[in-house]
Amino acid sequence: MNYALLNLDNIFLSLHELRSLIKREETEYYYGVAIYEGDESIARRAGSIKRSGIVIVKSTDVKDVVDALKGQCFSIDIEVPMREYKNYAKSVYGEVVSHVKTSKKCEKLDLIITEGVIIAGKRVAEKHTESLIAHSKRPYTQSGTLNPELGRIMVNLSTANKEVYDPFVGTGTILIESRWLGLDCIGSDIEDEMIKKSRENLKYFNYDCQLFQSDATSIPIRSAEAVVTDPPYGRSFSPKGLKELYEKFFYNVAEVSKNLVFTTDFRFDWRDYLKGAGFKRIYIHTVYEHKSLSRAIYVVFK
Repeated sequence: MNYALLNLDNIFLSLHELRSLIKREETEYYYGVAIYEGDESIARRAGSIKRSGIVIVKSTDVKDVVDALKGQCFSIDIEVPMREYKNYAKSVYGEVVSHVKTSKKCEKLDLIITEGVIIAGKRVAEKHTESLIAHSKRPYTQSGTLNPELGRIMVNLSTANKEVYDPFVGTGTILIESRWLGLDCIGSDIEDEMIKKSRENLKYFNYDCQLFQSDATSIPIRSAEAVVTDPPYGRSFSPKGLKELYEKFFYNVAEVSKNLVFTTDFRFDWRDYLKGAGFKRIYIHTVYEHKSLSRAIYVVFK
């Protein structure tokens, strides 16, 4: 039995990413933390899972926790997702610390108190923030560019095991995250300038992806395991032009892939268009960026 400490800014998105990574829906959930079976190091691949590890004990009784940990040595981090448990958490922490040895040289122990439940677990992995920070410093970027963390989340939501195709490649955020995750990556864009910028950004990290110029409404490849992309949805398109672009894009994607993850302005509703193109399962998450932009992430399957 393992635990995953989720990002409180968007818990449902974090939970969806976890389930996509472990390839199963069965998870036990308490506010801010999920209990699951699967890869205990899952946080390292994730964009919205802070830490993961192996559950040592889970109980509503602090005595059970003390009995499970007594006499061992840990470096303890306490996590209290719900404010109303702050004072209770202090007493739990005090009780645990009085019965164990503490040292920074010892194993990391996450002590999580939420919804009246105490979860103590041996930490195995943390979100790989170093790579996300490095990817944010790529040579080419532009206003509205997808941030690396969101790009990584989207790739994980696609459930791709081998390959990701981005037909609106832009400056290459999704390709960079796909390659870091060990996936083959294909990218195209109607603008040759974007292809050049993507190629330079990939080269900067010594990543290699297949790139070519193409219109996303007429996808030239025969098949792709998953399509993950950030299409345009700004002022450069009229509402009618945007509708035509997306509708053609959806129908073309449906011909080459069963999995599609994309972002759009949260004010647009593309569900009917996606259903018309043959996609049957549709999940939507809203992510606040800043006061002038909130993105909707669509995760859809045929």
